[in-house]
Amino acid sequence: MSRNLPHHFSSGGTGTLATQPTRMTVHPPGAEGRGEVESFIAGVYRHRFGARVEQFATSLVSLREGGCIVAAAGYRDAGAEPLFLEHYLALPVEAVLAPHAARAPARTCIVEVGHLASVQAGQGWQLIARLGPHLAGLGYRWVVSTLTQELRRLLLRMGIAPLSLAPADPATLGEAARHWGSYYEHRPVVVAGHLPQALRHLQRRAARSA
Repeated sequence: MSRNLPHHFSSGGTGTLATQPTRMTVHPPGAEGRGEVESFIAGVYRHRFGARVEQFATSLVSLREGGCIVAAAGYRDAGAEPLFLEHYLALPVEAVLAPHAARAPARTCIVEVGHLASVQAGQGWQLIARLGPHLAGLGYRWVVSTLTQELRRLLLRMGIAPLSLAPADPATLGEAARHWGSYYEHRPVVVAGHLPQALRHLQRRAARSA
């Protein structure tokens, strides 16, 4: 995850499911088209927060509609590198999660999701609906992220109540906090979710809506 990037899905509109894209594309470092995804994320953060984005997560994902990117996000493997949100934690992420799990999870089972950006909120959640199974397929069991109060409310409306781990305090970033614009005015919090449990909930929700 970037050392100077907040995370956000645009909260304007919900989109129309019938017009949503159906395929998620993964963009590892150096992949063709990754630069376009980075520009999309940077543009959303610049418009929403006045933030300056210069670094990106190791892996990015995107959705397109009509040939244009409409949603994007990034993820980082805790087993391979430090997580951005560990700036906000007093202990390593696996130690912070331990009281909420039957046993302390291995870092290789933890993934950080960030760079959350979309044209409309509905498109963002379409991306999340595809990203969850993708991450589960890679063997992750815990997802951690830094979410604004708007995003936390959206999750609650979906019936998902993430664990709150710590407030995202800009003081932990030093001078880099200046690059985040108005992001911290939106009360970001480090949260976590047990991925298999969240996916089961979303599957039940989809079945009831069918």
